[in-house]
Amino acid sequence: MSRKKRSEQSSHDASSPWEAPLCVWIFVVGAVAYALWYFSIPMPWPAPQPGETAFLPTRGTLVQTGLLLLPESIGLWFGGGQMPLGLLDRLGVILIAAIMLLFSYALGEFLLVRLKLLHFFGRVDGIVLRLAIGLTLLSWSTAVLGMCGLLHRPLSIVLSLAILFVALGSAWKKQLFAPLSDVKPEETTPKHSEGESWWWQLAAAPLCLFIAGVSILPPYEYDVLEYHLLVPKEWHQIGQIRVLPNNIYSGMPMGAEMWALLPMVFLTGKQAWLTGALVGKLIIGLFTLMTAGLLYGAGKRLIGVWGGRAAALSAIAVPWLTYQSGTGLVDGVWAFFTLAAAYPFLIILNGQQKEDHRDGLAILSGLMAGMAFSVKYPALLIVVLPVFALWIFAVRTQWRLLLMYTVAVAVIISPWLIRNTIDTGNPVFPLAGNVFPTDVRPEDQIEQWNQAHQVPTHANGSRYSLSQLLSGILTPLGQSPWAGLAVVPLAICGLFYPNRKLVIPLVILLAACWIVWWGFSHRLERFLIPAIPLGCLLAGFGAQKIASYVAGRIALRVWLGLGLIVAFMLVNQTQSIKLDPRVFVSLDALAKSHTSGAVTYLNENVAPGDAVLATGDAALFYLQPPGFYHTCFNDSTMQQMVDMTKEERLAHLAEANIAWIYVHWGEIDRFRSPGNYGFPDDVTRDLFAQMESQGVLERADYQLGNPENPTVIIYRVLSVSGP
Repeated sequence: MSRKKRSEQSSHDASSPWEAPLCVWIFVVGAVAYALWYFSIPMPWPAPQPGETAFLPTRGTLVQTGLLLLPESIGLWFGGGQMPLGLLDRLGVILIAAIMLLFSYALGEFLLVRLKLLHFFGRVDGIVLRLAIGLTLLSWSTAVLGMCGLLHRPLSIVLSLAILFVALGSAWKKQLFAPLSDVKPEETTPKHSEGESWWWQLAAAPLCLFIAGVSILPPYEYDVLEYHLLVPKEWHQIGQIRVLPNNIYSGMPMGAEMWALLPMVFLTGKQAWLTGALVGKLIIGLFTLMTAGLLYGAGKRLIGVWGGRAAALSAIAVPWLTYQSGTGLVDGVWAFFTLAAAYPFLIILNGQQKEDHRDGLAILSGLMAGMAFSVKYPALLIVVLPVFALWIFAVRTQWRLLLMYTVAVAVIISPWLIRNTIDTGNPVFPLAGNVFPTDVRPEDQIEQWNQAHQVPTHANGSRYSLSQLLSGILTPLGQSPWAGLAVVPLAICGLFYPNRKLVIPLVILLAACWIVWWGFSHRLERFLIPAIPLGCLLAGFGAQKIASYVAGRIALRVWLGLGLIVAFMLVNQTQSIKLDPRVFVSLDALAKSHTSGAVTYLNENVAPGDAVLATGDAALFYLQPPGFYHTCFNDSTMQQMVDMTKEERLAHLAEANIAWIYVHWGEIDRFRSPGNYGFPDDVTRDLFAQMESQGVLERADYQLGNPENPTVIIYRVLSVSGP
């Protein structure tokens, strides 16, 4: 919408004295009712222990407690005075990440020149999109070079990236001194907003700094330790990106994890993998701030200044996004690319482009959708296909634009699909195993995967009952505390925004995300995270409508401020969100605190050249000696020895230099529990007792739990480390 049209709309709204109070009062009453409901819901964690009285505090109680205990919460940032502090130890990680981001920014600017979009975007969304484009190219290049087996040849990677830099930058230098005749002039800010730009930045600053602080901390979340950062570490060790026989998740596309793998290639030392992982985790974590930046730029361009502010603040106030930043999970990354893929066609629907910009916007949208796909498989159904359908709606039969979008998606995702086809016979491994007869897994493993990831059943055995539907609807509307307080009421107001060309596509994308999550997945709440930026943009629409009136702007300030306070309290309550807030503690001390006792014991006692065989525990990111392990969906490393004789077992272990065996029966029992993933039946305590009686193994001086049936046991292999 042009500036003139927005001005006319604002004048029309201001001239309706009865509409202003009604619009604002509906929002205020609805927001208060929503807040009362939101604060009254009990927190789902921690669960009471057996024999304890069930007491689950409400969110309101938790926020009140957080306000009262704020000094104690802040004290946790410093480790409660019981851990060594460190800030200078972060400088190396920050410097490497800064170099990668600057290089990515340059690549993004070069490509925008090629797409004829260099001066098309505003200041904030332009910076964010440059970073996103460059990081996409960096991820793609690392993946391709890694699949070619060049991870142990850093010079070849430097040369390849230099060629990419020069090839894309050749057109940019012509623009360096060119007249900026096509620069879009800055739109004047409405009078009622003059001099107010500082307040929302100041309000968001504490959470933004906290997000940046937790993003750099060593990882501790199970999925991150099991594959998001463990698999890049193993690829770095073997020098090639391929599907690992011991970790089924290595068959997933890992576009976001490439930002951890790339610095590992160039760093030296025994723990280069850890520094590289921290660099990648920091970049992954910063995507929450990039999402807020893109929401501000997109909201300001599409609907107005207040819409951009509210959309950005709403995102910062979503605890789920902060949790993603702190843990290193990648759902927040493909949430960003979901929004980035939708933004270009929203611009076209809003009529804010020239004819020569349409090609570039289609390619940009395809690149962003392809990157979302290369981060998580579900993006095919949530992003790639719905965005393609909306492009058809936006451009009708302009096949050139549709082809450009499709080719851009294919270019970004194709390395992962080709790698999987070569390694496993299934391009979307480990999904669709029954569809591709060339899949390398036996039928029982394919069935095990399918059962573990199917839609969960209700107590009565139904997967699609009315109660499940109601719960599925309420989860993104606030039943989940991590959705935050601020978004939902404003997003509901956004449904009534007059520009239906913008509202309807967002609703379609949100519906697609929810349908895929509820109808086809195992309904983990964090798989709804890609819908959050879309919901925040819709909330910006509602905010822009309310901000037409003085009373509405006051209500918005109060509501967004409350949302930020609630989010700040929740993310600093370790008993609620399980987020490590120790942002000023030494990185080395934090890494040690996140390393299990068994892994610490192995790191200290395994001799150079010896290896560890682990079963049960697959979250072995911090294990330093060479290790053999398996996830519960792969062949067990112990199964091979079930039917062996003593001599065969000794020879098998000696051949791989395995001097220690680490067994985590607690994890094995968890996998075998009803409704869980399952674990091979022939890995039993009797098997290890037999190997002890044969003289193959002896217990080390580390075990946990009941001495009769320990939860964790570490064995020495006598043929290698024994007398």
